[in-house]
Amino acid sequence: MGLFAAWLVEVGIITWRDLSGKVKDHTINGLPLPADYLATFIVFGGLGLVGKDNPAAHRTAALVGWAYVIATYLNVAPTILNPTSTKAVSTTTSAPAGATIKQ
Repeated sequence: MGLFAAWLVEVGIITWRDLSGKVKDHTINGLPLPADYLATFIVFGGLGLVGKDNPAAHRTAALVGWAYVIATYLNVAPTILNPTSTKAVSTTTSAPAGATIKQ
């Protein structure tokens, strides 16, 4: 039951974030993309398979599900996974330690 409740809250947050327009720099305005919902089915569905026969594993899967909900609410996913993040993406590369750069 805990994992199902986490999934419902996750879907609610995704829908609210896209429909409300209250999140700055969010790339989607209007209804959420179907891929957003598909991602929740994959993540939470996989977590649902973890705890089939073991109650401790089921509680751990529910805890991980709630961690995903909190991460979505706080918008803390890595930039590569989260195009709405306010962190700037660095496109520069650095040389390995000890390497000299000739110009």
